[in-house]
Amino acid sequence: MDGIFGFFGNPAPTVFRQMHNNLSHRVGHKIQEIQTDNVSVGYGCSRTVHWQHTAETGLATQNNITLAVCGFFTNTAQQYTPEQLITAYQNQGIGALCQLQGSFLIALSQGEEGYLIRDGAGQRTVYYSQQDGRLFFAVEPKGIHQISAFQRRLNPDALIQYLSFSFVPGINTMLADLYELPPGHYLHWQNGLSPSRLHRYYPFESVNKQARSETEWIERFQETFSNCVADRRVSQQEIGVFLSGGMDSSVVTAELFRQHDRQLHTFSLHFGQTYHNELKFAAAVAERCNTKHPVFEITPKHFLRRLREILWHLDDPIGDPITLPNYELASYAREEVDWIFNGEGGDPCFGGPKNYAMMLLHWYGESKRPPFYQEEAYLNAFKRAYSELDQLLTPDFAKHFNREKQLYAVLTPFFKSEKPTGYLDKLMAMNIRLKGAHLILPKVDRMLGANGFYSLSPLFDERMIELSFAMPSTLKLAGGDEKVIMKQAFKKQLPSRILTRSKVGMRVPVNFWFQNELKQYTRHIFSRNAITRAGIFNYERIKQLMEYNTGENHPRYGLKLWMLLTFEMWRRRIIENEE
Repeated sequence: MDGIFGFFGNPAPTVFRQMHNNLSHRVGHKIQEIQTDNVSVGYGCSRTVHWQHTAETGLATQNNITLAVCGFFTNTAQQYTPEQLITAYQNQGIGALCQLQGSFLIALSQGEEGYLIRDGAGQRTVYYSQQDGRLFFAVEPKGIHQISAFQRRLNPDALIQYLSFSFVPGINTMLADLYELPPGHYLHWQNGLSPSRLHRYYPFESVNKQARSETEWIERFQETFSNCVADRRVSQQEIGVFLSGGMDSSVVTAELFRQHDRQLHTFSLHFGQTYHNELKFAAAVAERCNTKHPVFEITPKHFLRRLREILWHLDDPIGDPITLPNYELASYAREEVDWIFNGEGGDPCFGGPKNYAMMLLHWYGESKRPPFYQEEAYLNAFKRAYSELDQLLTPDFAKHFNREKQLYAVLTPFFKSEKPTGYLDKLMAMNIRLKGAHLILPKVDRMLGANGFYSLSPLFDERMIELSFAMPSTLKLAGGDEKVIMKQAFKKQLPSRILTRSKVGMRVPVNFWFQNELKQYTRHIFSRNAITRAGIFNYERIKQLMEYNTGENHPRYGLKLWMLLTFEMWRRRIIENEE
C-alpha cells in the first residue's frame, strides 16, 4: 500500500516525524519527503507498482509548487508523473486535477495555499484537522490523532450517527476536530483563514439518462466493466478474488478469468459447519473459472486474540462485523497472491435488495405522511441501533441527541435533491455517497492495507457509477429481480444457479457468538464499573442486550452488541489510551 501525509503551514519537524511513525505500517520506514516554509509532506509505499495510467507516484516541486500523489488514474491515455500534474495545474488550475478519475489522493501546495483532493468514488481516504495555524492531513486518521498536539475527544454527534448507521457518514469522525474529506471533493486551505473550504467537483447524480436498447446497455456494461478490471490488473502477477458466491464477486471473477493469462486464486470462508454458508455457490464459480480455491473457517478463537489489532487498523470504529472476514481472508491470501480484487460496489451502484422497503414505501405508503417520514423509514430499515438510542444512552449523554441535526440532516438533502429525479437513483446516490464512501471503501482499504494489499474494487469505479445513473432503473431493479444488467451481461460466463439465486449476503453469526464464544469476553468489556465510569451508556440496557432479554421482536442482539463492543474497545484505546 501507499499513502501521503503532512501539513500545510509552518514547519514542525518533530510533528512530521511523529506522523510518519504512526503511519509506518502503511507507508514503510523509508519515505520521500519535502519540507518547506509552507508545506511538509511525505509519500511512502510498502510495495512498488507501475500502474497503467500513472507512471510514477510520489512527490515533486517546481516553480514554488509542491505536489504529492498516491494511487492510480483510470480515465487518461497519458501516464501522469507528479511533475506533469504540476504542469497541468499551472496551465488550467485546480480544475485540471479534478478531471482525473481513479483511486487516488493529491495534496498540492502553492505559497500559502493548499489543496487536498479525494477521488470521485472515494476509493482512497484522507483525513484532516486544523490545529495551531496548520492543516494536518493523512491517509489514515491515526496519522493525525496520534500526534501529541492533538486532543483526542469524543464527538457526540458522530457516536449518535455510528449507532444509527454502524458507521459515521459525511465529514465527521468519532473524534472532535478530525474530519474525513468526502469523495469527489477538494479542500482549499489558505493560511490565516479558518475554516478551510470544501468544494464538490464530481456530481455524478447529474448524469443524464440515455436512450439505448437493452442490448446496447448490456454491451456498454460489458465494455466499461472490462476496462475497469483491466486498469487494475497487473500482468504476470498472482491475482486473487474474495469470492463469496454472490453476484458481485462472481462477475469480477468471471471477467478476470477472461482477461488474465494465469490461473486465478479465489478465496472463500465460512464460520463453521453449523452456520449458514454459500460455499456451494462460490465453488460453482471457481469450477467454471478453473481457479485455485481454498476455503477457510473463521471462528472467535481464530480472531479474538487479534481483535484489538484489527480495530487499531480500522481507526474509526465500523460496526459491520463483515470487517472480520475482510481482514482474515487478506491475511490468508497474503501468502498466496500479489493482488486481491473484491466485488464491492454492486449493491450501491446496481440496485441491491435493501432498496425494496424504501421503494415500497414510496409507491404504496399512506397518502398523509408526517415530516421526515422518509428519513425515519430509512433509519429503521437500516436495522442498526437507531431504535435503541432512547434506552441505551444515559440521561446526561442523551442531552446531545438531536435527530434533526445529527440524522435527518444527513439524509434529507438526498430525498429533496433535484437530481437524480428517479427515487431508486436517489437511494443509490445516498448509498454510494454515505455507505460506500464512509463504510465499504474505507473498511476494505484498511483491512487489505493492513496485510499489504491495494484495494481493487472495479465495480466502484467512477465509470461504473456514471453508467448506472445513465441507464434506466429497470435494468437495476425490476419485478423483484436485482442487478438485472449484471445478470444479463454475464449469463454466458456464470453458472445459472448464480444468476437465479436470491441474495442472502454473508451472515457473520454474531448473534450466536455472543451467546457462546464471545459471552465471557463481552461481559468483561462491559463491566458495570467500566460502563458507569464512562457515562455514555446505560448499563442496565447493555445488560439486557447481553442477556438477550429486551422483550422486543427481532431485536438483532448480535449486531447491536458487536457495534457496542467495537466502539468500546476503540474508545478505551484511543480516548483513554489503554494499551
